[in-house]
Formats: sequence, structure tokens, C-alpha cells
Amino acid sequence: MKLSIISASIIVFVCLMSCKETGLNKSTKEDCIAKFNRECLSASELASITSSALFKKDSALLATNYIREWKLQQALYKEAENNVVIDEQDLNQLIANVKKQYYISAYLKKYVQENLDTQILNKDIVDYYQLHKSAFKLTSSIVQIYYIKLSDNEKDINEFKKLFAGKDKSKLTNFIIEKSSSYFVEDSLWIKWDDLVKEAPFLKNYSVQNIPKGKTMEWRDGNYYYYLKIKDYKVKDEYSPILYEKEKIKKMILNERKNQLINELKNNILQKIENKK
Repeated sequence: MKLSIISASIIVFVCLMSCKETGLNKSTKEDCIAKFNRECLSASELASITSSALFKKDSALLATNYIREWKLQQALYKEAENNVVIDEQDLNQLIANVKKQYYISAYLKKYVQENLDTQILNKDIVDYYQLHKSAFKLTSSIVQIYYIKLSDNEKDINEFKKLFAGKDKSKLTNFIIEKSSSYFVEDSLWIKWDDLVKEAPFLKNYSVQNIPKGKTMEWRDGNYYYYLKIKDYKVKDEYSPILYEKEKIKKMILNERKNQLINELKNNILQKIENKK
């Protein structure tokens, strides 16, 4: 973590130095969102930061925090200029090293994107799970459920029970999507018991081990009606179901392939160097 912070600080410092030399920090055509002395934060730079926000309030918060941090960086740089004497040779070496690392990182990223085998078969997942099974012990209980949360009114509750008892499951699905405050009806998926308790507070007085598998529970609290069926559960220190770990395993497999690919590339380059001797 410390290394990452130091690296980020170095890059920011080098960028500030480069901007000062080349004038890239000056806005010519765009209005300044923020200013510090002669420095300008452009609208396009700020937009590139806030574009990832999902909600307007998040975007506004990101913008406020970024502007504050940008001004702080400008002020710190000004303070540093006035109080620190930098050896130009050391600075040039630092810039050269950062540039070198940037090129290497960009090349490795491009190489991985072009050569990584991203196809993962179900057999790959099963083999990985079996080989590393000890790493997939649960740290908390998980459950497989059928869960519906509706507004606590007789009309919707009766309609749900009618459709649930009927044969037209498409109507039931449409009703759930339209009327439910939340629901979890996927047969093969698992969720953490603690997350379910947060969603359905009436469960806080229960332990998952004390609820028989297949048991149906209904609850009304004046605001919501809850329908819950515990289909299966696994408790802490049991092995996690492979379906619960599937996406995690995919990421692990891809990461191993990525590291292997990079190591092979480095070894090939080293071999070329040795052959030239």
C-alpha cells in the first residue's frame, strides 16, 4: 500500500513538472472550472473524472472532492518550489524511470489483451475448485432461497398467493417484477445469511441452522409482507458450493493465466538477450 501511494505521488509530481514545462495545464478554449494562480482545471478534465458516477449526487461529490484535491496539489507544488532545491539530474532520472515504467506497463497490458486465453470451460472451474478446495471454506453462512417482499396490503398479497398456487409461472414472474420491493428467486444462486437478515429484519431472532430446509415462512410488519422459503444452506467452515464461487474462480483462473503469460514473455526476452551474447 505504501509503495502504491509513493508511486502515485511521484507520478503526480512528474506530471506537474511536465505540465509546467510544456504548458499543458493551461486551458485555451475551455472555461476553467477551478483556478489556482495561473493554473486552470478544465471542464473536460473534470468531466472525465465524474463520468463514472452512477448518480448525480455521486457525480457532484466526486467533482467537489476532485477540485479540492486538485487545488491542494497545486498549492503543495507551489510550496515545494519555494522551499525545496531539486537536483535536476535526479529529477530527469526520475522522469525517465517513470516514463520507462509507463511504457512497460502499457506494453504488458496490450500484450495480455492480445494473447490472453479468456475462454474458461466448466471443467476448468471444477478442476480449479478441487485443486484449491481448502481455500473455499465459508467464513459465514450462506443460503439458497425463494424470497419475495411486497407492500403490506391485502390485494397484492392475495394476488401473489393466487399466482403462486397457479400454473402460469410467467404471470407470477411478471407480478413479482412489477410489485415486489425486492425478490430473490433464482434457483441456483446463493446469498449470505447476514445480507438476507438485513433485507428481512424479522430473521434477526433466528439462526439459519434452526430453520428446516424447505420451510416456508411468512411475515408482516405493517409496512411489508415477506415470503421466504429456505431451500438449502451452508454454515461457516463448511466448503462453499462451487456455484457460489464460480465467478471468483473465473477471475482467479484469468489472473493465473495473465501472470503466466507475462512471465513467459519476460523469460523469452531474457532468452533473446542471452542468445545475443
